[in-house]
Amino acid sequence: MPDAGPGPARVLRRPVRDEGLLERAEAWVGAGSPAGPEPRPAATVMLVRDTASGVEVYVQRRAATMAFAPSMVVFPGGRVDPADHSLDTSTPGLVDLAAHMGVAAAEAAPFAAAAVREVEEECGVRVEVAALRGRGHWVTPAFEPRRYDTWILAAGMPTGQEARETSGESDGGGWAGAEALLAMAAAGQVRMMPPQVWALQALGTFGTAAEFLADRPVIRRVTPVLEQDPDGTLVLVTELP
Repeated sequence: MPDAGPGPARVLRRPVRDEGLLERAEAWVGAGSPAGPEPRPAATVMLVRDTASGVEVYVQRRAATMAFAPSMVVFPGGRVDPADHSLDTSTPGLVDLAAHMGVAAAEAAPFAAAAVREVEEECGVRVEVAALRGRGHWVTPAFEPRRYDTWILAAGMPTGQEARETSGESDGGGWAGAEALLAMAAAGQVRMMPPQVWALQALGTFGTAAEFLADRPVIRRVTPVLEQDPDGTLVLVTELP
């Protein structure tokens, strides 16, 4: 059932430690903290499945040569293309998805289309719009030279299909449990951005993929903000739903 309503926001303050992130943040502050580029619309999908050891999600490691989020572990996804705006608003499941996203079907349509297209392009899996579920809505911080307004969606792994790396944008991918991925990130073995960490933390609280996909979390637009502490430490401040 949908949540009864938004509760008090949870504010996270995390020092910027990642070397690449810190370099860009320091350059942005040094330039006077400009407004930053307009975020591009994008969608990403948590493709999940059940295993004997628990729920797993399909992730990819972006190639080190990528301009945005190089070497980061992410979910399949990408920006909205012009052709994605042609998705018919009567497509099965779109109205329900849009209602949970809190937008009109016409606004949700290109994100749903991009999600379906990107999953197929990046890991060879065809999901239906009706299988998509809303999880979150994140915007890249202003200090990043490439910014995205991204809807995080989720879908169950379709029966009879196999996920595999089919995109030149990644140099590795596979299935893993949320707890294992978060432990590797904490140990510095993999690199992840705040939206992926947040999404995995939520996934780790569910015992089955069906329970996760049946969940309808409160969705708010989240934009981490860069602040500087009195001692000069750069901190990402994120107000979570």
